[in-house]
Parts: sequence; C-alpha cells; structure tokens
Amino acid sequence: MQNNINEYTKAKPYNENEAKTQQVSRMFNTISGKYDIFNDIMSWGMARAWRRKALLSLKAADPKQILDIATGTGDICIKAFSYLNPEKALGVDISDKMMEIGKQKVIAAGLDGKIDFEVQDAATLTYADNSFDAVTISFGIRNFEKLDESLGQINRVLRKNGHLLILEMNEPQKGFLLAAYKLYTRIFVKMTSRILSDDSRAYDYLTTSMKVFAKGKALIEILESHGFKLKKYKKFSFGVCSMYLVQKA
Repeated sequence: MQNNINEYTKAKPYNENEAKTQQVSRMFNTISGKYDIFNDIMSWGMARAWRRKALLSLKAADPKQILDIATGTGDICIKAFSYLNPEKALGVDISDKMMEIGKQKVIAAGLDGKIDFEVQDAATLTYADNSFDAVTISFGIRNFEKLDESLGQINRVLRKNGHLLILEMNEPQKGFLLAAYKLYTRIFVKMTSRILSDDSRAYDYLTTSMKVFAKGKALIEILESHGFKLKKYKKFSFGVCSMYLVQKA
C-alpha cells in the first residue's frame, strides 16, 4: 500500500529535489489571484454544482464543527453555511495567500466570525483529538505529500462517527470523453493558463496530478485502510469528478 501511495502522490510542480509540500505552497501563493477563474475552467464551469451536491450529502449528519482542509479561497467553508448551517467552519491550507483571498470572500458573504483560517499542513494538524464532526477536502487531496500521515491526522481529529467528505477531479478513463478531455486540457486549458499566469508549470502540475492520483476503488481502499468506512461514492459529469463520503469506523 505504501508504494502505491507514493506513486499516487509523486507529481510535483517544479522539480524532483524539493519537498512537494513546499513546492505546492509556493505554487498556490503564486497563482492565488487567478485560481478561482482557473478552477472554473478546469471543471468546465461545474465546480459549484459539484460542491453543492457533495455538501448536501452531509446534511443528514448535521455537522456543527467543520474542518475544511486544503481550503484554498474558502469556497467549501462559505457554501457550508448555505447548505448545512454549522456553528463554525475552520479552513486550513499551506498557502497563506489563497486564504487571504478567502478571508475577503468570507467578509463579503457576511460570515465574518463564523469562519476562521489557519496555515496548517494536513500531515501535522495541531488540533485535539475528536475536535470536528466533519472534515472536507475539495480538489486538494491529490496535493498532499504525505497521504498516510494526513489521513491518520484526519481520523484522529474527527469525533466518533464523524464524516470525511472528499471531492476530487479525475481524468476520464476511456472512450470519447477521455479523448475530448485530453484535447480540452492540451489546447484550451494550456492556452488559457498562459494568459492567466506566467507560471504555466503550476497549471501543468494540476492536470498531471489529477491524472496520476488514486481514484475510485483505489482511493476507497486507501481510505478504508486508514480507519474509514464508505458511506457513499458518486461520480459527477461522466466521471470527471468523484465524491467520496466516508465515516470514522
């Protein structure tokens, strides 16, 4: 399992020598101002609908304390108050500049005081055991350098019967959709990324990491090996995006 996990997380933005975590932090700080636009492009404009459907899968659990890992600019934290009405949401990320944008979005949404942000690495969370009812990760788990340690930390900070919700993009596996997606990413996404930012390697990394990261059964097996049981697995938009809802066993 360890060898497989290393294969899934080996993609890096810039070079093979520097630790992935440091590279990913620098990358997102560099592209933070354009990330929301690029995320819409990468997801064919459907990321908002995917987030809504994913968050609604948590509604029956009625989580009051939510931790959003790899929060980016805070979209999941903000939308959680539309669909779940928690008492508090905490967004953590290794990119402080992404969260600075998130803080402005929180103020604009009138949620100041209900959502906080902190610089934290998922592999070394500082929160007490059994602190959260739900942990969410939206389009971020493939950026983890230490997937084993991160899942162990998530399990630790979740309360008994707490839920982990993962939303992640995938490269379609076969057929016409795969061919169309490859054409889309190679031409339109690459061209647009060069218009949006000088750091084209960052966008190349985002597409590459999506291709190599574990998906479907492989990711479910990894989650189960870290003390979670599957509650729901769903593909959106012909498999371009997948949702995993698991519960602390």
